[in-house]
Amino acid sequence: MKIVNNFKSAILNLINHRHFQKYEKYVSLILWMLAIYYLSNQSLGFLGGFDLYTFIIRKIAHMFEYAVLTFLIFRILHQTEERHIYWDIFWSFVFTLLYAISDEYHQTFIYGRVGTYRDVLIDSLGIIVAVWFILLDYHHRRIMESRNIIKKITKILKKTE
Repeated sequence: MKIVNNFKSAILNLINHRHFQKYEKYVSLILWMLAIYYLSNQSLGFLGGFDLYTFIIRKIAHMFEYAVLTFLIFRILHQTEERHIYWDIFWSFVFTLLYAISDEYHQTFIYGRVGTYRDVLIDSLGIIVAVWFILLDYHHRRIMESRNIIKKITKILKKTE
């Protein structure tokens, strides 16, 4: 039990350390990209036979991994650049799409794997889903800010009456 508590304490100290917090978003991005690379480097022989269920799960995993990658890239761009959100979304889309294309090209060199344009399109669907969620969050925040401003203005106007 003491070992578990020491491990928990060490993890919490690491997470709360200011240097870790400063570079966490970059470390997360690099680790995610390495995970995608590692998974693409694996032969599909371990899956056994082909069935529709496995195919669907693999394609959903493609969409998920590239949606997360889009979000991680967007987070870095949005927190480091003083540009409009649409600029950050555009470059997040471009960088993630280029990584998806390079990943499919990389798979052509792996025994038992093939790189296909279909997988790039599926990855793009994941990118689009991530962009959609980012935009939903952005517009929701703007609506809530405008509601708060309206509430403050009406409160001030009621006090002056």
